[in-house]
Amino acid sequence: MALATVGAAMASPQAQGDQPPLIPTNKLIPTIQGLRDHVHQQLLARLHVGKLVRPDGYLYTVDAAQFMICLARLSDADGYAILRDHCVKNLIFDHSDDPFTRGFVPWRYKSGEKPDASGTTEALRVAKGLWLGAKAFAAPADADHARIVLGGYGQHSTVDQGIWLIRNYFAFGSRSFATNSFLIDYDPDFVREVADATYDAELGKLAENCLKAVRSSVAPCGLLYDLIQPELATLFPELPMPAFSPNDVISIANSGATALAVTRQSPELARKLLQLAMLHDGNLRRYYLGRSGQPVNDAAAAICEYCILIRIAVALDEASALNRLLNRALEQMHWAADHPEMCDAFLYTELLAATIAVVKWNEGRA
Repeated sequence: MALATVGAAMASPQAQGDQPPLIPTNKLIPTIQGLRDHVHQQLLARLHVGKLVRPDGYLYTVDAAQFMICLARLSDADGYAILRDHCVKNLIFDHSDDPFTRGFVPWRYKSGEKPDASGTTEALRVAKGLWLGAKAFAAPADADHARIVLGGYGQHSTVDQGIWLIRNYFAFGSRSFATNSFLIDYDPDFVREVADATYDAELGKLAENCLKAVRSSVAPCGLLYDLIQPELATLFPELPMPAFSPNDVISIANSGATALAVTRQSPELARKLLQLAMLHDGNLRRYYLGRSGQPVNDAAAAICEYCILIRIAVALDEASALNRLLNRALEQMHWAADHPEMCDAFLYTELLAATIAVVKWNEGRA
């Protein structure tokens, strides 16, 4: 998935030197609520005029699905219905002449063009949006669609060199799967939730395997690696190589997205990432080395990294970490809200998801 290009430029203005006094979280809530509502309306305006697309003219499934998730959590039935209809009509494969691809979801969409490949991260987001929508709006048909998508997601699983994985995509033209897997292609907590709610043993096994894959992908520094590529085991037959990151470089955003997906079943993985972020509080970087936990370069963490970490702090109910993260990120959040022309839909959905999480967390503590 592509992050907004503005992310690299939006280095925290407090990345160096002394930090100002922290503002208590309860005093930040009205501002967070205002940001949530503003970004919500900005994205709705784009949706209504067809401007969720990226510059290449495609509507990327991850952008649409993440917004759909947010709309369900905001109980915005009208906005949700637009994206729900798009998913059912244009994204979810269910062709009688090709039962093998039932439930597959293309990674991007453009009217009049045939999809080139499925996306597994995208499938998870679509399924979660539909599942949440089914609960928010009493729409059981949407829950059924979510299960169809998770069935297609499960079709991407295989065992290679003794390693179970979800293959990254299926190429529709060549009718072939990728040989690798990204760790952001896993959401064990969500699959487990659906499996338990529907008493689906097959989904339960899928959730179990997804969780094992994530648990086996922890770097020595505590962050989660980015990639599983079993075929490399043939080069190093005597070494365990379930997961790695190229050049040992781990992205905080990707590691955080993966850790967020196991906060219920393996919260210790998310806590390790949050601990690293707090260790580098005020000087957080975007990339770290898996073996040492040292920063790769001076690229400062930006809004996507902070939004993921904020959601992790909420999920773990880590009030102190949340307060620090909000204080570090708030100026960037304001900048993004005030410069919509510089921010793509993905960045805005990340910002919206973070603000929704904080407001709901605060309401739960009231």
